[in-house]
Amino acid sequence: RTSSSGGSRSTGRTTMAFALRTGPSLARKASAQAARMMSTCDVALVGCGVPGRGMGWYHAKQIIDGDIPSAKLTDVVEPWFLGAGASGPGGKEFAEFKAAVEPTGVRFHESIAAMPKAEGKKMAMICTRTADMPKYFSEIIDNGCSHIFLEKPGAPTVGELEEMSAKAKASNVGVFMGFNKNVTKYVVKGLEALKKVEGQPGKSFTLVHHNAYKVDELGECFERNAEGLL
Repeated sequence: RTSSSGGSRSTGRTTMAFALRTGPSLARKASAQAARMMSTCDVALVGCGVPGRGMGWYHAKQIIDGDIPSAKLTDVVEPWFLGAGASGPGGKEFAEFKAAVEPTGVRFHESIAAMPKAEGKKMAMICTRTADMPKYFSEIIDNGCSHIFLEKPGAPTVGELEEMSAKAKASNVGVFMGFNKNVTKYVVKGLEALKKVEGQPGKSFTLVHHNAYKVDELGECFERNAEGLL
């Protein structure tokens, strides 16, 4: 559609040509997005931990907040806070998290055995204490999950990791490993670059992390998770 002015006619043709060029591209993007939304994968979290501090809780938050459109949190298995640790430190925070999330359809279980068997594609994220990981890994495979995201370091020993790997292969379960890269070349290079411009206005080098621990709490964290330092 154009107005009576010549300039508008030209603009109208240009706009139409632009629309014809971009239309299919936008349609493809919309189609791809719709396909991703239709192919969401159910996710079970094993080991939530204390809300605001636990790695499991942070993974759950990412899914609940929609940061991972292809994932849908369906189950949370939390043996400690739904069992002996319910009245201990962190129990109140977990209860509040459960009360807020449960109405959205997320199911909470005290054990993997209490969780309904997986039907079709389902991923389990194992974010428990290292010593408990081999046990939960085996139980999750028996539960029927098709994929596992295993938080670092996965097991206390290499031997146990090898046994876990063998069971996963025999069960045709895909396993992905989480890890932290704390010592990296780009950090060193960034600090070196900062030294060259130190004191100059507008020059800065910033590192961002999502760890909830304060400096004076790191000793306890490292002591409790010593095997992760290997």
